Amino acid sequence: MTDSASELAPTQQQELSTSTIPAPPHWLWQVGYWFRIGFSLFLLLSVLIGVAGCSSSAATVPWQKATAVVPEPVLEQVIQANTNLDMAQAKETLLVWSVDGKEGKLTLFNFNTPNLCGALGCLYAGYWLRENQSAVEVFQNYLNPNLPANKPLIQVGEDRGQALPCLEVLQMESDSLRDGKAERLRQLNYCFNGDRYQLADTKLFRE
Repeated sequence: MTDSASELAPTQQQELSTSTIPAPPHWLWQVGYWFRIGFSLFLLLSVLIGVAGCSSSAATVPWQKATAVVPEPVLEQVIQANTNLDMAQAKETLLVWSVDGKEGKLTLFNFNTPNLCGALGCLYAGYWLRENQSAVEVFQNYLNPNLPANKPLIQVGEDRGQALPCLEVLQMESDSLRDGKAERLRQLNYCFNGDRYQLADTKLFRE
């Protein structure tokens, strides 16, 4: 009997001590609740910011190395027609962006070299590439690639039923004001007329 009582005593004491632990105060429950709410909101905002970041990155022009995209004969034709640069050097720096059209594709060449940049901007040339036909230059312009963050230099514009889509080009423009000059963003819309791209209309974005 004595041994049984001595064996039961620790168990009873443990149960007693466990049952007498006081419950957490109400304010501590509230802190935990709002912490969970705040953490959930933090995760949600992180996901949304990540999606916005991806969208902003997608807004930039997806340039690729020309040597990985354009056939060698076309590459040499474009370089010879637009520059006096060394052929090997030009091939290494030349970038392209291709857009599918209803007939073939438009391939825009970004020469990506200080030798072809000046006061008017940098040289960009667009070629119409079709199967079993020679490459035809349909766009050439000097554009300033320096734009506000996440503003694409060039993107696909509206479809006006032509073989190649329109292009939307963004450029910075200075407005003369009484207190100085202000930079404004202008959108230039170039559309294909069946022969080459021409300026269709423009839009000025004011603050």
